Amino acid sequence: MKMNISLNQPGMTSLHKAGLAGLYMTLKAFERKNITISDLHWSLYPGRVELDWLSGDATASLKSFIEQSFRLEDGFVILTGLEMSGPLSLEKKHHLYEAMLNSFLQFGPHRPTGSKTALTYEVDDQVFWIKDFAPIKDYRHRQATTISDFLDEAGHFRSNVETAGWLYPGGGQRHVAHNRSKLNEPPERALALMFAPVGVIFYIVRARSKGRKTRLAMVIPQINDLRENAEIRQILAAQGTLELTACSDNDAVLRMLATVNAHTIATETAASGEKQAMCRLMTFGIVDWNEKQKSRTHCRRVMSSNLKGLDNYYKAAAIFPNRWQTIKAKYDRKGNLVEPERSFVNTFSAREMISDNVANGVHWYYGLSDLLNNQDIRERLYFERKEISEMVKTATYEEECELLFIQLCHESWRRRMRKLGERAVNENARFSILVNKEAERLRASLSRCKNAETLRETVVDFWSRGGANELLRGDKLSKVLTLFGEKSWKKARDLALLALISYEPQSKDEAQALASTAEAQGDQDE
Repeated sequence: MKMNISLNQPGMTSLHKAGLAGLYMTLKAFERKNITISDLHWSLYPGRVELDWLSGDATASLKSFIEQSFRLEDGFVILTGLEMSGPLSLEKKHHLYEAMLNSFLQFGPHRPTGSKTALTYEVDDQVFWIKDFAPIKDYRHRQATTISDFLDEAGHFRSNVETAGWLYPGGGQRHVAHNRSKLNEPPERALALMFAPVGVIFYIVRARSKGRKTRLAMVIPQINDLRENAEIRQILAAQGTLELTACSDNDAVLRMLATVNAHTIATETAASGEKQAMCRLMTFGIVDWNEKQKSRTHCRRVMSSNLKGLDNYYKAAAIFPNRWQTIKAKYDRKGNLVEPERSFVNTFSAREMISDNVANGVHWYYGLSDLLNNQDIRERLYFERKEISEMVKTATYEEECELLFIQLCHESWRRRMRKLGERAVNENARFSILVNKEAERLRASLSRCKNAETLRETVVDFWSRGGANELLRGDKLSKVLTLFGEKSWKKARDLALLALISYEPQSKDEAQALASTAEAQGDQDE
């Protein structure tokens, strides 16, 4: 029985192609590990994989093939195709564990687990501690029923294989009462789907704007060459928790593109002016109508030709990198250790905003007004002032007047704070309190602007409160006035707010006052 699976054959979706790439990688790993499967021969080509089942009964060879491809070690899922360069570390095993349980294996019966226990391991001298780690006892890809899905009693491949969520996330039966609403695939395409977890790239998502609806991003690259893709996938497989954590689903896609470009591998998944790259993106999370399972919450396509601000994302990736954050150990009243000191990956809210905007083809600070209405995000952005200031200085803008407008607002805010300082001395008041109230008043006033006229009034009032400003003289004023038109006033509103959260303090007193402003935002959250 021969099986030929090609990238270009009819019915091959992006996930099928990623699965075929995973099958290719698995068989490559077999060759490097000198693993052989009795009665099964294979041939690997850049565009296809050929399988030859030598025996009339493929039961034993398929069972051995599956057992070697999908393994279990200490409660972790092990995919042999990801071991082309060596065994997975405990860090990477746990990342894959979280990814599989939030996507292909989100349905409990598909991956029964044992008793929960604590799990501790180190990454870059940082201690990871998982309070309730539930070791996997078995999972759908390697269960005995998988053989009967593909083969009949005589050991011959069935004409169709029923496709459920463990093969294609979100591809369940549409209507329980109607069997015809089930998805079915020919055995070669179903076998490709089975290896999709090897070919896709998983990112754990820590998104503050989207919350629990987006906990995992599964990026499906466009694949045109199986050999070339295997090289890229090895680079991505070598990354750890820090690199494989994203602040949004769009950040996950752009992180993958940035990784490919950084290694200068010529591939159509890399963004370039000559080639048009395409990636599929699926996100998984918890929805209100089904609290117990992880549902597929979003699916979209990202085209490199639409990413006009990709250079701004690369700058943001350098300015707002993921970093480790430590939680101190907890003790009870008797001094007994309750929870050990541990670390987790923390992300930047500003990077979440920038990556979403770049992926959607709009300017990098778009929608800042709406974001600042969220108290949690507002607090985070105030704490990220230093990095945002650097981004403002180095970013690329659509128009020269945008940066000029920010500089004008910075100067007005500096002069306004100087006046507040004089007032604090004369009235024996706390400078930080006056700054906090004025900053919040200005933010609220700008956020309430609903048209060009009210924005002009608010901004002119802001500028006048600061006093004389040299930047308002000459041709510079005429340049920024173009932002107050009916088509650009929302951009001007975002720019004014961007200026407010990116202002660099010019003195120790200003730094302390602005730090207290961020803390005040945190107190409002509580």
